[in-house]
Order: sequence, then structure tokens, then C-alpha cells
Amino acid sequence: MQKKLIDAALHQYALHGYHGATMRKIATEVGIKPASIYFFYQNKEELFIAAFKQLLDNHFRKMESILDENRDKPVEQIFSAMIQGIVSHHKGDIQGTDAYISLVTSPIPEITKYLNDHMMRYNDWLGHSLGSILKNSYPMMTQDETARVIKQFVLIGNGVFWGIKLYHDDDFEEQVVLADDIIHSLFDKLNKKYLNVEAPNNRVN
Repeated sequence: MQKKLIDAALHQYALHGYHGATMRKIATEVGIKPASIYFFYQNKEELFIAAFKQLLDNHFRKMESILDENRDKPVEQIFSAMIQGIVSHHKGDIQGTDAYISLVTSPIPEITKYLNDHMMRYNDWLGHSLGSILKNSYPMMTQDETARVIKQFVLIGNGVFWGIKLYHDDDFEEQVVLADDIIHSLFDKLNKKYLNVEAPNNRVN
């Protein structure tokens, strides 16, 4: 029942925002009386914190699993796989993606602290994980350049994420290809600078 309530809360939030996603609407979607929700959650704020905790934690775990699955691959492939992971995760959960976009663009005080705490935790993990991978691959890379590459990756990932809602079908696929091309170009430069390896003329993506 709690999973159904969380799914309904995210669905109603995506449709109506926090204030429009009433307990009555959530209960109606699940097929129970509004009072029954209070057997599981003390109030609306607690329900939505649980819903967004699940949403954000799912994304975090997805990124962790992609990194673990690709850790032994060349650094360029790891970064590319993580971009593809952003696409597959959010395309596979459009309802959750819509809710997340609504949360980011119209933050609500009741959830803002949790969102900020999550983003700090995720960014710390991402910076540490990708920083370690970059330093292992390019030992001579400075800390400032490592930080810049990570910021570039985050910028590309954000562009792909927002592209899910801005573009459709072939147009979106083109955006993903272009994002992957930028990743490859970035590492072509790093390989040339630190490993004296020229970019291949006929790379197959």
C-alpha cells in the first residue's frame, strides 16, 4: 500500500503541484478513503518526503550501479555510460521525471531541505568517484582540471536530462548523440595532452 501511495503522490504532484496534490486526490487514485492514508503517514508532508526520498534515492542508486558495472572500463566509456544511464533511467520513469522537474522548478519549503541535502550528498559522491577515476587515468592532471572536467560532465548530464522534456523521438536521440560526441571530444583532448594518444579518425559510437 505504501508503494501505491507514493506512486499516486508523485503522479498527482506531477499533474497538480504540491498544493494541488491533495490527500483526497491521492486516496481516490489508490482507491481508499483519505483517512486511511494516515495509518501510514502522519501528514501530507511526511508522505511527500517519503515519495521524493524514493525518487531521488532511485536515481542515486542507478548512477552508483552504472559506475560499479563500468568501473574497469576506460574512463571515456565510464563517462559515456553514465550519460546513457541518465537517459535510460529518466526515460523509463517519465512520471518521476515530471515530478522531479516540478520539484526543481517550483521548490516547496516542506521538501526543499531534503532536496538540498540529497543534492549535496549526490554531488559529493559524484565528485569523489569521478575524481578518483580521472586521477587514476591521468595521474598528472591537476585538481583544478579534474574539477573542471567533472563540472563539464555535470553540465552535459543536465542538458540531456532537460532534453527529455524539450525534445522528442529523433530530435532527442540526436541530442544524446551530440552529448556523447562532446564526451568523446573532451577525452580526445585529455588523451592527447596526458597520454600522447591521437583521436581515432573512425570512432564507432
